[in-house]
Amino acid sequence: MMTITPPSTERRQDWKLQALDDVAGTADWLSAQRSMDVRDALPALVLRLDRLRELELEPGTRLELMRLYKRPVLKACAALPNPDPQAPDGGFGGTGLTAEQRLDWLMRVNLGQLFQELDRKRYRCAAATEDNRQWVLRNLFKFLRRQIRYAMLARRPCPRQTWQDLHDLFVYLVIRGNVQLDSAVHVDAFDDGFDAESEYKRLLLLGYAQACGLAGQPALDLLQKAPEWARRSRLSDPGAHLGLFKLMLVEVSHDRPMRINDGSLREGFRGWVLLPADAFIQFIQHGTRRSRARNAA
Repeated sequence: MMTITPPSTERRQDWKLQALDDVAGTADWLSAQRSMDVRDALPALVLRLDRLRELELEPGTRLELMRLYKRPVLKACAALPNPDPQAPDGGFGGTGLTAEQRLDWLMRVNLGQLFQELDRKRYRCAAATEDNRQWVLRNLFKFLRRQIRYAMLARRPCPRQTWQDLHDLFVYLVIRGNVQLDSAVHVDAFDDGFDAESEYKRLLLLGYAQACGLAGQPALDLLQKAPEWARRSRLSDPGAHLGLFKLMLVEVSHDRPMRINDGSLREGFRGWVLLPADAFIQFIQHGTRRSRARNAA
């Protein structure tokens, strides 16, 4: 596992050559990092993103900065060791967040903050256009998906609050009217086809699969099939399923993925019941049997 070491005294001042809220200066700084080895560039990148989330910035400035950081962060993650779903510990030793988990978390937190700021100031901020809001929301889901995917492949827990933040985001979209659940007519959140509901259900399926112990090749196979199975799954009001057994509960007040209710559903709760595609259930049952058999061998 790659760790992030503190900067040396000689390099410490180099990190402060450009102000964190200086868009042009940040672009120059990021450009200068391209020639550096990822192990040398990573600590400064983490530090800047960590401090950025603590700054009070205008939404337009934060938006420009996040657009600048996105590609370098993804390139840094691509240069880091990949999780090995065949290995018992995902190929990493130790505990705590890996460098890639840390970068994805910082991007997610900064994007989440920006999304709230754009909506809060949408009537008095030039940057709060629907196109900009769409870009932020797409990438917010992207980095949430990266965290949950990574956790499944590396057999590590997600950072704290990952699931709570995902649930809160989706509940907000439902309240705001971007998602219409149980509608006879499928409505995309945006005109270009981005579907927040399908994104949410996709992550619920991945989280449930990890909780069931899916690993190895079945976990890789699931990543390919999950988008289609998410579209064929349905979120439903719990009140319509009282008395039924073995339901998949999406409890939006808890920082955890969906779970199976072992008994019958006797009362409602804050959240939904997920009715998954039949093929997903069959895949999980078969895949977890394969995973258990391999671990026992």
